[in-house]
Amino acid sequence: MITGKAEVRCPFCEKTGVIAFYKPPHKEPSSSRISGKSVTIYIMKDESYHIQSDCPHCGIKRKDIQDYYDGKYKKKISHEERIAMLKKRGLPLVLGSKK
Repeated sequence: MITGKAEVRCPFCEKTGVIAFYKPPHKEPSSSRISGKSVTIYIMKDESYHIQSDCPHCGIKRKDIQDYYDGKYKKKISHEERIAMLKKRGLPLVLGSKK
């Protein structure tokens, strides 16, 4: 893929149509300076996606898609599901209570 605007796959509905700016893996120069001398080293950067639109098919928000591509997405859990999960683990739900 070439750097620039591209249509990428929505990770939730598996359909193409989300507009994103794609940056392929590349080397980026970084300079280190000390008195009388400077050294340039090249650091390898990973590919990145900058999502620019919501999914036109399923309506998922841009932020959720961006979090998925960055590896930070967490599925939202309702309060009832969280309580059931804690009960299943055997944790007390009220402070000072006995099981």
